[in-house]
Amino acid sequence: MNPLKKKTLSPQFSDLLDKLNKASEKKQMSLLLDHPWDEPIDNVWLKKRENIAIYGTPYYDLASEEERRLLSVYETGSWWYTFIIFENLVSEYYMKIVNHGSLKRFPEVVKYIHHFCKEEIVHAMVFRKAMNYFNISPFPMPLNLKEIYSHNASMSEFPLKAIYLTILIEWLAENNAMEDCNSKEISKLSRAVAVEHHKEEARHIEWGKNMIREFIDVVPGFLNEAREITAPMLRSMLDMSVSSIMVYSRVGFKDKAFKNYKDLIPAVLNSENRKRINSKIMAPMMRYFIEIGICDHENRQIWKENGFEKDAEDAQDYFKKKSATETDIDNVMNKNYD
Repeated sequence: MNPLKKKTLSPQFSDLLDKLNKASEKKQMSLLLDHPWDEPIDNVWLKKRENIAIYGTPYYDLASEEERRLLSVYETGSWWYTFIIFENLVSEYYMKIVNHGSLKRFPEVVKYIHHFCKEEIVHAMVFRKAMNYFNISPFPMPLNLKEIYSHNASMSEFPLKAIYLTILIEWLAENNAMEDCNSKEISKLSRAVAVEHHKEEARHIEWGKNMIREFIDVVPGFLNEAREITAPMLRSMLDMSVSSIMVYSRVGFKDKAFKNYKDLIPAVLNSENRKRINSKIMAPMMRYFIEIGICDHENRQIWKENGFEKDAEDAQDYFKKKSATETDIDNVMNKNYD
């Protein structure tokens, strides 16, 4: 018999679903009320100076102060537009899941997916409004994001792979956004967009992580496939976030060195500053991958080939030192960003 047909939700996951549904019923983001839409836009930075792509590279000194500021604007705008595209894809796909009926045996899961989709729709509206507010026009659709999701999120008997891909992309993007924008030194609106978004995405991420924990043993083939696709997918997503030629073009750097993308892109991707930021983004994710078996000694080579060898070692060291009574330090719902 198909193990899914015998599956019942664990008490721990049922409790989490109850908590998530109540939280969404109590407070969801408002397009009009949760952001300072009257903030001045002149000369503002939309992300931290030390997180712009060229910081810590020789190109930083070649740029004027206004060019650096504009880079913060267009890099953030590019992320916002990526969120718009992705969250529209997610909402569309998750409603297909609901209509397909593959989760109908788990009504509390379906109930939360309805909240999830409504929240994603509002998030996309907020990002669109923020782009308009700062006069940032849309960017080309990120092709690797579209391909990753459309090629791998096909309808199946049980959509665990699609849920996993959603959470990977959202978790990485959220860690990146909070690293970039959770600072009182940048635009109040840009910070509010990141923080208010994260309050709901934290719930989405914890739901997704626990969906994987709950169903990983009853969906044949999922774990083996996840062990193959996760590292290269995350490498692509991390590099995409700081290597957009369109972003550099919009800034309009005067120095000719910025036109030599063959040298510029590797310098940005391989800088020590970018490696430091990427390690902070990846740390909680790597601990999760080790916990559920997506990263272990048998497939460590693929993580090494994609530049995550040190991240995997650090995560492994964490578990060696972790006490049996220690709580989940990576539960994003427990973090306060105000």
